[in-house]
Amino acid sequence: MSKPIVLIVGKPNVGKSTLFNRIIGEKKAIVLDSPGVTRDHIYGEARWDERAFTLIDTCGIFEKPETIIESQLKDIVIKTLKESSVVLFVVDGKNGLTSEDFHVLEILRKANSKVIVVANKAESFDKYEMNMEFEFFKLGYGEPIPVSSEHNKNIHELMDKIVENLEEQNLFNEEEKSEEENENSIKVAIVGRPNAGKSSLFNTILGMEKAIVSDIPGTTRDVVDQKVIINDIEFLFIDTAGIRRKKTIDYGSIEMFAVIRTIKAIERADVVIFVIDSIEGITQQDKKVAGIAENRGKGTVVAFNKWDLVESSKKGQKDFIKYFEKEMFFIDYSPVVFTSATEKIGITQLIDSIKEAQASRTRNISTSLLNSALERYVMLTPPPVKKGKRIKFYFAKQVGTKPPVFSFQTNSPGEVPNSYIQGLRNMIRKYLDPFKGSPVYIKIEGKNK
Repeated sequence: MSKPIVLIVGKPNVGKSTLFNRIIGEKKAIVLDSPGVTRDHIYGEARWDERAFTLIDTCGIFEKPETIIESQLKDIVIKTLKESSVVLFVVDGKNGLTSEDFHVLEILRKANSKVIVVANKAESFDKYEMNMEFEFFKLGYGEPIPVSSEHNKNIHELMDKIVENLEEQNLFNEEEKSEEENENSIKVAIVGRPNAGKSSLFNTILGMEKAIVSDIPGTTRDVVDQKVIINDIEFLFIDTAGIRRKKTIDYGSIEMFAVIRTIKAIERADVVIFVIDSIEGITQQDKKVAGIAENRGKGTVVAFNKWDLVESSKKGQKDFIKYFEKEMFFIDYSPVVFTSATEKIGITQLIDSIKEAQASRTRNISTSLLNSALERYVMLTPPPVKKGKRIKFYFAKQVGTKPPVFSFQTNSPGEVPNSYIQGLRNMIRKYLDPFKGSPVYIKIEGKNK
């Protein structure tokens, strides 16, 4: 199940983006001292007390939009409220409330949102309690949380409050229960650019018309789930809307929210099928979405769809595989299948590849075999010398699955170059198991870790 969503809203220039950056721990949102800088939703993962949630930074809600863009940006925020579990209503803790804050308040009340009032820019808590605290109580959402995002003050109390609210809604428990109930199902997300044939492929696999199929790009706007049993194995297939390049998405359109749903579908999935239009080929957006799946440890299968339209051009499958390995080298471990939803070509191979990717994600390698392979690799490819001292490896073991995670103990954990880490990963795939369809994660740790 996907992570709960926490949305940051407020009038322009109250420090929403600074708060966003502080919570996620990196400068992802652009921060300038002028209103309306944030023009699009910015997404990040936040973690606190072993809990994780998706944090979304938004543009300011304009009381009186002066341009079409400002009006559309306002609509985006209002629509996203429905996707959110908790809303952080950010107000100016130094200068107090204005009519713009009460305009935001009216929108939040209509949306019936779960709200935490955050009084930002409260550098001096004494002045805040004396001059501002009672004023913010009037908003009707209980005790406000004073913070200073810029100076990292009281952020811990805010994070405690966010997690407490999410736990009250049983969102974390539901996630654990859902995963337990679906433990025996292979959850498969079908993703790709609009009009690549995802819904047609989805329907062909299921043998029923579950998703709407149309030649108009972007027809699928919601995520559609369907369980199906194939050869005594239960699959949960998740059809998704296609993700366009950002500049082709209209502000405020339903397509924009399809991006959120597609990312959430990837997070829910065990295996992700990347549907590539064989005519158009691999795009930058395909690579970005593949990167999301790889970073989240998902199994991956690449399906070159509409293959029946390509065969007459005499382009062989080998050429396409070489093309894939060059363009999407970071997931070159993925099985490649050639499909046609309309002609029902490659469906059996696609199902087999999904099972193979899931089996790879859950596979364990014995410690003795791993250390034998490491010993042989170190002899053939000695680790480099750093600061006059050769890096030594003492021990290795597998420490996780879904995806497979391997720990290597060394005398210089901070000095092992990325190229050698990649070599260790290649060693595992070459000598132990190819882990077809699954990423392999490497942890470099000290000897006594």
